[in-house]
Amino acid sequence: MGGYVLARPDEALQRAGLAPAEDNRAALAGVRGFGGLLVLAHGGTAALLGYYPSVGASMALALALAWAGAAVGRAASTAIDRRVDGASIQALPFEVLMGLTLSLPFWAGRQFDPSPAVWV
Repeated sequence: MGGYVLARPDEALQRAGLAPAEDNRAALAGVRGFGGLLVLAHGGTAALLGYYPSVGASMALALALAWAGAAVGRAASTAIDRRVDGASIQALPFEVLMGLTLSLPFWAGRQFDPSPAVWV
């Protein structure tokens, strides 16, 4: 998704239901910045999951919270505005699943030990 936004920012804006930013170069730079953010944040997290799993799992949890926050914001917007938008309804499960999937490395790395947390 980030690569698509980087390569074709006008189409990405149109698919999101926003006006194309053909004349506004600052808006195109902002959209491409968002695409770069998606590519590097997810790529860096994937790389660190392979090299330093504990750090990568924490980064994946941060991304999971970002995706979950996007889902909560989209759901709240739908409820508050009382407008059901087809694109938003399609994006909501995607954002929820991204949040759940990205949280898995963090929770899988935890060792749930029933012993006391503090040794005396």
